[in-house]
Amino acid sequence: MIVTRTPLRVSLFGGGTDLGAYYEEHEGAVLSLTIERSVSVIVRSRYDGDLVVNHERQERARDAAGIEHCIVREALRVAGVTSGADVTCLTDVPPGGTGLGSSSALTVGLLNALFAYRGEPRNARELAELACRIEIEVLGEPIGKQDQYAAAFGGCREYRFHRDGAVSVDRVALSSEVELALSHHVALYDTGRTRLAASVLADQRANVPRTTHHLHALKEAVGPGRRALMEGDMEALGRLLHRCWAHKKRLSAKIHDDELDRIYERALGAGAYGGKLLGAGGGGFFLFVCPPGRRDELRTALGEMRELPFQLEPRGSRVVLGLPDRT
Repeated sequence: MIVTRTPLRVSLFGGGTDLGAYYEEHEGAVLSLTIERSVSVIVRSRYDGDLVVNHERQERARDAAGIEHCIVREALRVAGVTSGADVTCLTDVPPGGTGLGSSSALTVGLLNALFAYRGEPRNARELAELACRIEIEVLGEPIGKQDQYAAAFGGCREYRFHRDGAVSVDRVALSSEVELALSHHVALYDTGRTRLAASVLADQRANVPRTTHHLHALKEAVGPGRRALMEGDMEALGRLLHRCWAHKKRLSAKIHDDELDRIYERALGAGAYGGKLLGAGGGGFFLFVCPPGRRDELRTALGEMRELPFQLEPRGSRVVLGLPDRT
């Protein structure tokens, strides 16, 4: 039996520049960090030769081609697990549409578990590249590359997306004081709305020719954002997020609406320096940076919205349990 745990990610700056429609012309950059909220995958052998997959529901088939869940099916094919296995997928947040990169974390975690199950482990870069191939090339999702790399590598990192498709990964070392400051200033709130990221991103991708200057601004914020983060300047971090949110909203009309704008304005009124909707937008989780002394005001202002407590996770997808086959 193999168990993997793969972290979810919080993208801070540069989101959208990891889309091929942008980085193939201009190169992209993203600064993100991972949190201990995660996707877990369990793989164990079956004596009867069937494939049984447990996600939001249970599927049973004789081979991978009979599995309807597209990510699971393609991960099984890539890893060469064709029969005789139980695969269970568990997530700490509702699957899909949260803006925390759960779909790509699932893809990376599945690949990690399935290759470990076969006794052929893959490193972080290999997992990220295979996950990108499955989601972008095989399944044709109109998404970028940042989520797969964040899930595979983990921690706080700056990712550079080059014109030829290569990705550079640079670790951002955060002191314990900065990590403590983040825990006191950063809050995640669930809008209670999920959305199909593919729909938002497809529109965003189609708009790239006329929104390039906004994407440039988002990419240019990566350097200042990294400096503010490393220096522990939470106010500067929040103010920069606020400026970037104004640019992000211009990438697609599907990213925000009147209801989401009202939520954001209530947070600012309660003392938040700034924030953003995570992921593609349109729903999912808001990230806010707020002075510790005003966190109670923020909770009151956001009413029934649920806060998601979290801690930073420095590690990427990993095998947390690997037991010999005893079936």
